[in-house]
Amino acid sequence: MQYTLLITGSPYQTKACHSALRFIKAALLEYPNSIKGVFFYEDAVLIGNQIAQPPRDEINITQAWQDIAQQHNIPLYLCIAAAVRRGIINDTESRRYELEQHTLAKGFQLEGLGTFVDLMNTTNKVIQFR
Repeated sequence: MQYTLLITGSPYQTKACHSALRFIKAALLEYPNSIKGVFFYEDAVLIGNQIAQPPRDEINITQAWQDIAQQHNIPLYLCIAAAVRRGIINDTESRRYELEQHTLAKGFQLEGLGTFVDLMNTTNKVIQFR
């Protein structure tokens, strides 16, 4: 069974990103190829901001997602419309808006809702964390 995760809750105001991370770790222990992709939407896209710095006594949730994605080759998608609206842009978008730098954290990709639809159509279940 393969899952798609949809995360909509802010990484700083809800536990959605934390709960999804715990779920993904448990799922991968039991079924190593069970996660096809993770789509961050609404305020959850803030997870992909490379310049956000959590307090030193808190988990760096962005780094935790980057680590698990790299270890298990799981794509991490941010909704491009929601991300750009919140100041999270990649190199392509920075050139488009004539900006000098990008803010997208390594390991995350900006994608449209079509990517989410494709994930929904090619996995057995979609699990939302808000």
